[in-house]
Amino acid sequence: MSMHIFQKTFLAISLLTGLVCSTAYGADIGRETLPNGLRVVVVRNPIAPAVSVQLTYMVGSAEAPKGFPGTAHALEHMMFRGTPTLSGNQLLTVIGTLGGQFDAFTQTDLTRYHCLIPAQDLDVVLHMEADRMQHLSLDAGLWAKERGAIEQEVSRDLSSPNFRLKEQMNSILFENSGYDYSPLGTRPSFEATDVKLLRDFYSKWYVPNNAVLVIVGDVDPAATLKHVEQIFGSIPAHPLPERPKAPVAPVVPQSLSMQSNYAVDGVGLFWRGPTLRDSDAPAAVLLDAVLSNRRGPLYKLVLQHKALSADLGIARGLHTGTVQASLTIPRGGDPKAAMALLKATLIEIRAKGVSADVLEGMKKGALSSKDFEKNSIAGLASQWSAALTAENADSPDAVYDRFAKVTVQDVNALARKLLDPERAVAVTMLASDHAVSPAGKGFGGAESFGGQAGATGPLPDWAKPIENVPAPPIYVAPDADFMLPNGLRVLVRTRHVSPTVFLFGYIKSDPDMQAPTGKEGVAALTGQLFSFGSVTRGRETLEKNLDDLAATARGGTNFSIRSRTQDFGAALTILADLELHPAFPQYAFDLIRQNMIRLQAGAEQMPAYRFQRSITNTLMPEGFPSRRMQTVKTLSDLTREDVLSYYTSVYRPDMTTIEVVGDISVEEARRKITAAFGDWKASGPKPDVDLPALPLRTLPEVQSVNDPVRSQNMVIIAQANAHGWNDPQRYNMMLADTMLTNGPDSRLYRDLRIRTGYVYTVGSMVFAQKNFGTYSVSFGADPGSVKVARQHVLQELQSMAAKPVPVEELNRARAHLIREMIISNATMVAPSRRDANLILRGLGWEHLNDAARAYQAATPESVRDAFKSYVRPDEFATFVLGQMPQGLN
Repeated sequence: MSMHIFQKTFLAISLLTGLVCSTAYGADIGRETLPNGLRVVVVRNPIAPAVSVQLTYMVGSAEAPKGFPGTAHALEHMMFRGTPTLSGNQLLTVIGTLGGQFDAFTQTDLTRYHCLIPAQDLDVVLHMEADRMQHLSLDAGLWAKERGAIEQEVSRDLSSPNFRLKEQMNSILFENSGYDYSPLGTRPSFEATDVKLLRDFYSKWYVPNNAVLVIVGDVDPAATLKHVEQIFGSIPAHPLPERPKAPVAPVVPQSLSMQSNYAVDGVGLFWRGPTLRDSDAPAAVLLDAVLSNRRGPLYKLVLQHKALSADLGIARGLHTGTVQASLTIPRGGDPKAAMALLKATLIEIRAKGVSADVLEGMKKGALSSKDFEKNSIAGLASQWSAALTAENADSPDAVYDRFAKVTVQDVNALARKLLDPERAVAVTMLASDHAVSPAGKGFGGAESFGGQAGATGPLPDWAKPIENVPAPPIYVAPDADFMLPNGLRVLVRTRHVSPTVFLFGYIKSDPDMQAPTGKEGVAALTGQLFSFGSVTRGRETLEKNLDDLAATARGGTNFSIRSRTQDFGAALTILADLELHPAFPQYAFDLIRQNMIRLQAGAEQMPAYRFQRSITNTLMPEGFPSRRMQTVKTLSDLTREDVLSYYTSVYRPDMTTIEVVGDISVEEARRKITAAFGDWKASGPKPDVDLPALPLRTLPEVQSVNDPVRSQNMVIIAQANAHGWNDPQRYNMMLADTMLTNGPDSRLYRDLRIRTGYVYTVGSMVFAQKNFGTYSVSFGADPGSVKVARQHVLQELQSMAAKPVPVEELNRARAHLIREMIISNATMVAPSRRDANLILRGLGWEHLNDAARAYQAATPESVRDAFKSYVRPDEFATFVLGQMPQGLN
């Protein structure tokens, strides 16, 4: 951003002295660089009593010792194994009880630890991060267990052909550098890694003068800065090692061929590209946006029936970048012709340049992003972290303002520089039933379910506040809730968080209940046709009108607007025209139907498709509506008249709810929604779209679908139940489910991930319709670990149904869910999404407050009884995608 000398000086002073300043978007900001070098930024954003904490270490896989590319990633994992003060078990208890969204990721040049928590718990998290920064436990026994889990993560990613392609591209584009492997690492490197290597890496790089701490939320910046200094200020700085150099040798053009288990074939061209800190980085973002735009030259290939999709992707890191241009074509198509078409299109783009008009629309969108910054606490924290650590900027605003200077000449010059087909690495990826998984033996997993080493005594004093469960939020009705004469329900929530307005529309519908027999697929086809415009606005006019407003609008059964306050009226006019008067042009119908047929033909050959069909057909009896599925035949039989008929019967105001949320008054929202949608009419009686009750039946024990590409099996253990979304025991069931898989201190996460490393992730789902529900547990594991992991899942299900849960465990789950309720409000639009969910289910706002009261009133016995009512431990069906494990039956 171009700034006056005074502004630059002021920012520099504030960084050094911890001044609190105010930005253009109104949030108070505190900045300080502590004497030990830790850079700290605190931003007040009081959307909810929540706070996001993001601690970034400026070290990633590029700094890993040669031959050990996963070192940074391994250390990221070990940061959750505890310290002498707070053992791994205790750390998981703290994280689980806080109920926050704790996570971490490793990139080539940085590693970030981030969470979203109630504001009252900020002190606990700051002490936890300071403790981990200087006292991490790096024990050989802990690493042996964590290695099994991290190798399962490698196994999961290697099951993706796209990931394997990315790995191969790294080795070509960044050969003989610290960037020639992905940050994930490799199994051989993890097997060779010991704690001495990890400890050396930790001591060199995990120091305050190599870290940036960003705190955003309902906090006082000045007071928080002082508190951060008290907690982190005594941690000593250390000199940093020399960093590796980015690759400079030219890339050797070459051609590769790969196989996949996908529904389509694809071709792509890859180049080394600009970095986040290059002078042409803003132009790269806009080049990506212009060529990915539906008014751009690549999408014309789709319109001309020459490709199923056409994309440009520019990925940028601190010191490296990649550019990818790709086409997808039907399975069994002509990849040579597709590659020739892609190259010819890029040659034309380099010769003719991009559209100045489309570029201006993309610039408006980029610059308008400043208006949307404050709408999410975690989102704003991520933007600040990215600006300070990766973009080398003073603020997110400074990053956005860089786009204003970009000209069409800049973008065209960059296109000519980057998109030379003769300098690219060319890749062809063909779908195949005979693709194979990567060579190598199975991945890790210790044999004992024993506990983790480390202290199990009382928590340190600074962690004890997690026992103080905050009061749950009190949910209130919208500022307005009214019905138009045509039956359309309208809700309004006025929130002056930012100069932005959102609209969410929901038409209650279910294609399984409403699509005529033999017309399966008509709902999806109808939904895709909205992007082709209305009877008064063709596709390109629609796109241009929205680009000119820097707004988005989407039609369909779930329709929406995202706009600045000043443009909401114009965006609403466009949306209403699109939703009420869609054109559904014949050319678009022909195109979308043809592409859906081609995709369906490929999908029906995919193991993942057969896997999902196996689950549905097993859980649902013959003739149940959910067993209906689009096929090549049903899609081929559809006509434009079928689309028009489906639209007329399903898209009706008396089945629709609209909610407006943001910087708008109730009166203005009422006036504008009435003007836009008041004339919408429905014909005939309202349809019944709720699925019937599901009869329960005995299920086969194990079913498998072979997928030779996968090195890791996907396992789902599932059954149906009679509990709909109004079941009075649902809150106790949510507590039981939280104890099983929701959070790092849950039973299955501890046993299968932490103590043994059999799996990388394990999850579960309590799903409900009006008249029935399903419950499932899922995990990914090496084929040799599936049997024992499944046995343990079933044992835990039996235990939960047989015995009252321990009081301490119930208290942690209760605290977890109540804290989750608090942080769920940390985005401006969160209440509107809950409103829509409640209305579609016929529930009132008191339902959310009932949940908090039920969590507080739950007993060990009530949780057991609810789980026993929902779950029949001996009647689950098991579904396996991948290699069938021996002895599972």
